Amino acid sequence: MQLYETIYIVKQDLDSKLIKDVEDKYDNLLKLNKATIEYKENWGLRNLAYKIQNYKKGYYYMVVFNSDLHALEELERNFRIDENVIRFLTTKISEVPNEPSHIMKAKIEKENTENMLPEANLASNES
Repeated sequence: MQLYETIYIVKQDLDSKLIKDVEDKYDNLLKLNKATIEYKENWGLRNLAYKIQNYKKGYYYMVVFNSDLHALEELERNFRIDENVIRFLTTKISEVPNEPSHIMKAKIEKENTENMLPEANLASNES
């Protein structure tokens, strides 16, 4: 068994139920092929560096999993034939991340800042 990290991008024009279905599909596919998901992150809707199939944005997902080569090949085969996935990249890694990625940290920090702004505005209005 080898440890892999896969990042895949899903089309931006899907509704939230379809996006969740795509995520669940690939999680279940890995589990069916006896892979164990060690860690995963949903980075949300992000800008692409360049247009891919006329899309400027996409939903990013990162999955770290332990599997054999057969499970990896099956996952990548499904990515290639799924019209909702516009890009993917898989790399071998040596250890499971023990903290969120830089992108996830920035997303969390941004969400916390946005939540703090209304509270700060309320405090300044009360004065």
